[in-house]
Amino acid sequence: MKNLFLKEIICNWCGNIFHVCQSCWRGQAYCSDACRTAAKSKAHRKTQQKYSSTKNGKKVRALAASRRRRLSHRKKTVADTPSKPVNEHVKRNDQSSTTLLPHCLFCGRTGSIVDHFPRRSYGMRHRDTFEGIFTGTGEYYGRKTGDFK
Repeated sequence: MKNLFLKEIICNWCGNIFHVCQSCWRGQAYCSDACRTAAKSKAHRKTQQKYSSTKNGKKVRALAASRRRRLSHRKKTVADTPSKPVNEHVKRNDQSSTTLLPHCLFCGRTGSIVDHFPRRSYGMRHRDTFEGIFTGTGEYYGRKTGDFK
């Protein structure tokens, strides 16, 4: 059976550690859609704040405020409208428990944790090189090929 390699990643939003296998790896930086959405919203707010401080941003904001004031008398208000609950991001349990094997967050397959995925060789271009990878613990997976002197 072929060894499955997992890359250990720290979520850029919540700091959770998660693992991704090479076949599921797409440059993930967040452990969930909730983290990705929260980080994207923060970046958008920062960009909007920066734009609002420019001359054009202040002009657009003033026009929008005057439009809201003009149209506010047309709206009907409903007394005691409930507000939406704030969707706080809750930190999940740490997955690096000693009882759990490291597994891919997306497909669930278990494997060995490595620092970097091995390069995929297409064809026979890399015959005279190592076919394997060193893990973070110093173990070597793979074999030597070619003529080494």
